[in-house]
Amino acid sequence: MATIAVTVECAFDGSTFTDITDHVGRCVVSYGRSRLRDWDFPAGTARITYDNRDNTLTPGHSDSLYGQTQLIGREVRISAAVTGGADTHSTYLFRGFLTDVDYRGGFQTSTVTITVIDGFERLGQTSIYSQTFAEDWSGLRATDILNLGTVNYPSGTSPTDRDIDLGSVKAVAASGVTSNALDYLQKLARTESGRLLVNHAGDPSATNKGGVLTYLAQNASSRDSGLTVSDATTLPTGAVEASRIELEWGSEQLTNAYEFTDGTGTTHTGTSATSIGKYGQRTLKRTLLADGTTTNEAGLFWLYLHDEPALRMSNVAIDLHAATAVDAEKLLHLNVFSSLDLSYLPPGSATTLTGTYLVEGVKLDITVKDMATNAARIVGRYSTSAVGVGYFTLGDAVLGSLPVTLAPSWVDNSSFRLGDSPRDELPVSLA
Repeated sequence: MATIAVTVECAFDGSTFTDITDHVGRCVVSYGRSRLRDWDFPAGTARITYDNRDNTLTPGHSDSLYGQTQLIGREVRISAAVTGGADTHSTYLFRGFLTDVDYRGGFQTSTVTITVIDGFERLGQTSIYSQTFAEDWSGLRATDILNLGTVNYPSGTSPTDRDIDLGSVKAVAASGVTSNALDYLQKLARTESGRLLVNHAGDPSATNKGGVLTYLAQNASSRDSGLTVSDATTLPTGAVEASRIELEWGSEQLTNAYEFTDGTGTTHTGTSATSIGKYGQRTLKRTLLADGTTTNEAGLFWLYLHDEPALRMSNVAIDLHAATAVDAEKLLHLNVFSSLDLSYLPPGSATTLTGTYLVEGVKLDITVKDMATNAARIVGRYSTSAVGVGYFTLGDAVLGSLPVTLAPSWVDNSSFRLGDSPRDELPVSLA
């Protein structure tokens, strides 16, 4: 079993991080999304339970060590390191800003619940006012938004806090754009069929403290975790055992009609008659910033992927502390767009269900295992989607296969760019 030391820090004075781990009994970290059809990613959160019997964090109290400081808006970081592991740096599981401090007192007891929200909370408070944009790749438009003086997030002085793909779809020219910055960026992500979120974890380094604002294009390469997760019955050599695997079959993702509005305000529609005949009409409505051709193709591609229900592994739970040191480190590195191989043998069956899945959401429930060493129990819950749900990567063994019935126009040589990965790779048929 792995020994995982978790550290919780807060910059109470705005700059120096104070280790408060010895007061923390539980942390629950959550970011990403639980369903693909949710489309937009919400803000990530962490809730920290703080033992306040020494009065160090009584909000607003005159003789409380930290309680009389500013508190709201202060930065909080949660990191983990595996004893005897190979990582040079700790893995930062979450980084965000303190937004709420709730105090609960009793007879000789005192508990404070600290609520932390990642950078989306700040980005959601910024605005775009009467801006004009030329037609450009969605990722470049996103960068223009982030660089506006009214937005400036994350700060240009800390470029490691951004991971912005170029994008594979162009946003149409627009003038007089006035909007909440987060709302507009999320609309860009829908246009791209990509992802916009604050991503945490990932491979640890001196500069990776988590909390990276991430814009992923629809042709972004997945991050291979090297992990195979399985139930105990079919656990192959070197695999990680899941404590629970949830499978989903139903109408959660079922769509057989679309109404997509393009960047000029024109609505494009389409249907899958066969699917409607079986299940009745289920319409998805979206507003995109692309031109008419790209918008219509986005609707057609969505129908291709979602006009029939399919059995999929939607959620997997793993006890990180029960894994080996090597696997525990890999599990700590998981974040949104990491890939996993999953296998499950249903009871009474001789056929194992297998598949490669992408992590869409991460939830970590961290509790104390050993107060003396900060060793923790960590239960990880990962919502997943099959790799075929709309993401294409040239040269990728798994994501490099297009549906035979439809090759979207964004896979063409007109968008080839020398020295610009991944747009510097041509399909074999064109090279």
